[in-house]
Amino acid sequence: MQLKNNSLFLTVALMLGMALVAFVPATLQAQQQVRITGGPTLDTVNSNSVFITWSTSLPSSSRVWWSKDKNNLTHLAEGPESGQTSHRVEILNLEPNTTYYFTVESGQTRGTKAENEAETPNVYSFTTTAPGQSKRNQTPQVAEAGTVAGNLENGKVQITNGPIIEAAFGNSARIAWSTNIPGSTRVNYGTDINNMNQLAEAPWGQGGRTHRVELKNLKPNTTYFFQVETGQAAGSDVESHVYSFKTPAQGGQLGRIDHPQQVR
Repeated sequence: MQLKNNSLFLTVALMLGMALVAFVPATLQAQQQVRITGGPTLDTVNSNSVFITWSTSLPSSSRVWWSKDKNNLTHLAEGPESGQTSHRVEILNLEPNTTYYFTVESGQTRGTKAENEAETPNVYSFTTTAPGQSKRNQTPQVAEAGTVAGNLENGKVQITNGPIIEAAFGNSARIAWSTNIPGSTRVNYGTDINNMNQLAEAPWGQGGRTHRVELKNLKPNTTYFFQVETGQAAGSDVESHVYSFKTPAQGGQLGRIDHPQQVR
């Protein structure tokens, strides 16, 4: 009888141990956050293009917000959705001998927690070369320190990039923007600029400081007006200007629109 009890005890202990071993890695993985571990680095700078590289702690997306104006980084360049820890993004159609500003960000927005995202706390700069010249493995200059993480203005939400239209189809469109701190993700829209009574939203904080909303059940060949909004439970919120876009014909597709038409 004693032997049977000992065997039962050992069996239960072994099962509990195996469950604990399986649980701990899963728990650690769930708690892991994307971190930028290296870079950004200017891999190659030419007169009309640049390759920007960086590395992260976990496989994630590759995005660069950039512009000639360090306070208005409205252009977006993305790398392949390959989910790598080494990131490389190319920015094209630049002007020679011109200074540009940028930040990089990486996130796991597909099927993971909203806060699992990282971006550089600084705004960086680089200057393109003269035609026919190039530079390699350059360290970008810090143009403004801590603007992404620290530009809170007493905790107020601000739209830091966008909105942009990532894609538009005959019956849907995807709109994206970013803010200085996480918050809600809402888009008011409609076919009447004075009556944007339709609402599309994503779960609170789903993308961290990066916001994406899909507008569904749109009509082809139709002009829509929209305004994005991000807010916090504490009462701070921000609204964009009113913009417009026109859906393509049924079965058609529009590429990314970095600067949708501002109408108000």
